[in-house]
Amino acid sequence: MKRLLILPFIALTIVFNVGCSLLVDEQANTSKTTERVQEAQKNELIKVDSHLIAAKQALSTGDYAKTIEEATSSIKDNPNSSEAYSVRGFATALKGDTTKGLADTKKAYDLDPNNVANYYNMAMVYKLQGQLNDSKQWFEKVLEKDPSNTWSIYGIATIYADQGDDTKALDWLEKAINIDPSVKAVAAEQDHFERFHNNTRFKTLVGL
Repeated sequence: MKRLLILPFIALTIVFNVGCSLLVDEQANTSKTTERVQEAQKNELIKVDSHLIAAKQALSTGDYAKTIEEATSSIKDNPNSSEAYSVRGFATALKGDTTKGLADTKKAYDLDPNNVANYYNMAMVYKLQGQLNDSKQWFEKVLEKDPSNTWSIYGIATIYADQGDDTKALDWLEKAINIDPSVKAVAAEQDHFERFHNNTRFKTLVGL
């Protein structure tokens, strides 16, 4: 009887070991599959990022056609890229189509309401459209997140200058210069402040 009991026990042991072995193999295969998926996703992200990086570089050099082309490629790879829509929208507006540019920046906002860089781009697109109050509101949204954002402060200064509020224009210009003195050279050359060239305070601020 004891021998008869041993045989089933050995059989159960073999089944258990085989089962464990199969489970380990399955886990290993699952792990490898996961690694392959992650690697594919990583490669896909690198591809998307390469287009977005190229778009941003083209924007910085004023090549708006190239910016639009690269940003569009990025969007094809990743339809939910808020950054790509934002960059393309800004470039499109700078190229002359502010309506389409605004549609892209609004799409970027829908995809990611926390994309602060898009707030700035929206402010600039509205500014290009001549919608100064809307532009100012988006510059202010940037400053809520980044109170020392020089070019949003300067943007508000230019809006007040364009609206004829000289005191506020110079107040905001001074804030921007205090953060980044390079603003002086920009303000001295831009049309927004051309009529200020005989203003004593303006000349002191920009060093004319």
